[in-house]
This record gives sequence, structure tokens and C-alpha cells, in this order.
Amino acid sequence: MRRILLALLLAFLPLAATAGPRVAVRTVPAGTNIDWSYAQNRAPVRYRSGGVDLTLRGQPDADSPELIRPILTVAMPGFAPVRAEGADTPESFDHRVTVGRWDATRPYVLFQSYSGGAHCCTQVQIIFPEDGRLQVVDLGEWDSGYWDHLPADRNGDGRIDFEFVDNAFLYAFASYAESSAPPLIMNVVGGRAVDVSTDPGFRPLYERSMVAERQACLHPDDGLTPNGACAVYVASAARLGRFDQAWSEMLRSYDRNSSWPLPGDCRVALVDHQCPEGQRAEYADYPEALRAFLVHQGYIER
Repeated sequence: MRRILLALLLAFLPLAATAGPRVAVRTVPAGTNIDWSYAQNRAPVRYRSGGVDLTLRGQPDADSPELIRPILTVAMPGFAPVRAEGADTPESFDHRVTVGRWDATRPYVLFQSYSGGAHCCTQVQIIFPEDGRLQVVDLGEWDSGYWDHLPADRNGDGRIDFEFVDNAFLYAFASYAESSAPPLIMNVVGGRAVDVSTDPGFRPLYERSMVAERQACLHPDDGLTPNGACAVYVASAARLGRFDQAWSEMLRSYDRNSSWPLPGDCRVALVDHQCPEGQRAEYADYPEALRAFLVHQGYIER
């Protein structure tokens, strides 16, 4: 009997040696923002929120160990767990996880990860159950801070609307400090992120943008160029069917003496994300560049 017990003990020793320590579960109410950093949590941390299990841990970069990648594992009853990775950052950076309601029967997880840098970027991912599995949908990287409140259905169609701003306008016609951007709204449809900004239900967002940017375009503060605001004013007006009116006012108000380089489209395919030398379209003035920019971004047809 002793030999049998000894054999069983020896058989289970390797399993005991490789099994990790149990991670205590912290219960957090749904809708509560969980701000996690590696500096405050060297060991994995597990949360339970709204029926969802969340485990966060840090993974040092192999080449730059001072950079830490947050790894989020999401588990929901009846589904295989999935993993989402955030941005590589210094260990002191916070990354945010929040559990909300996708619809009446399903929860979802919002994972926001700020990479640092000049005005950019926050990486946004959504994890939710659909088609028999947990889906991980990347909503992209945006010039924004973390949402303090969960996104909501703004137009009454039953889908959650993720409101950003159109980052293409930043730096396009003025410095970052003198730039602004119109709203941009994303939905998740069929497991992928879709730009739904043209939906009529979002008109109030563009009306507010148009009013604010019209003031900054026509009456800029002393020392500031209006060209960044004028671009957003015209773009927001285009969403509302008021392009001609806004264009006419822009022509009377834009800064003809601005030294900011005008954006130009590339005539050929990009090479390593760069336009080959001599292939960038050049525009004579701000109105010509702005019109081409708005066509390229889908605000007007021509």
C-alpha cells in the first residue's frame, strides 16, 4: 500500500509544480471602469463583472522589456475564452476594461488601451458573444482619451454607437492645436467595424459640430488660423445637406496666408505607407485642396 501511495504522490508532483497559484477574484459591478497597470499589478489579476470573467496580466516586450503589453482574457459561460492584446506601453500606463450590455441578453467587454505619444492613440476593442463564440472586434486607434461612460444607442436602431472624431482632419490644414474634427460613428455589424456616420439619426451631432466650427471659421481667435475649423464646418454641413452655404462662407473666411502645407492625394499605390517621390498631387490653394480632401474622405461626391 505504501508503494502505491508513493507512486501516486510521485505521479502528481509534476502537476503540482507546474500549476500556477490561484488568482483571487475581485467582483466589480457591471459598468464600472477597471483601470489596470502593470506597475500596480505584477501578478495576473482576475475580475468578475456582470457575469463575465476578466483576467489581466502584463507581458514584457522581448526586445524592450521596459514596455509592457496588457493581455486581457475574457470568459463567459458557454463560450471558449478569448484573448485580446493592448498597446505596448511603460508599466505605469493605465489600460481600461469595462463590462456593459450588448443587448437585453448579452454582455460585452470594452477594452481601451492608450499607447502614448503626441496626441495619439487609444486602441479600442470590443468582445461580445455572437454566432456561437466570443468575437473580438478591433475598432481601430483614435486620438482620444478613455470613455468614462459606456457608449449608447444614439439613433434608436438597437445598436451601440461608438462615437469618435474623424482623425483625418487633425493636422490636415493646420497644426494640432488649431485643428478640430467632425464626429465619426462606428457600429459593429456582422462581426466587423462599420462607419455609419451618414445615418440620418446622427444629424444632431453634426448640427452641433457645424455651429461650433462655423464660429471658429468665421471668427477665429486672435493669432489662430481658421483653416482647420473651416474644413470641419464644411464637412459637417455636407452631412446635413448644407454644403453650398458653408462653402460660400468658407471662401470668404479662410486664411490665404497660411504657411501650413496643403494635403495631397497620392496618384499611385503607396510603397511602405509612403507616396513615391513626384507622385503626390499638388493643389493650387486651400479651397482646391479642401474639396479634393472632402471627396477622398467621402463627405461630398465631387
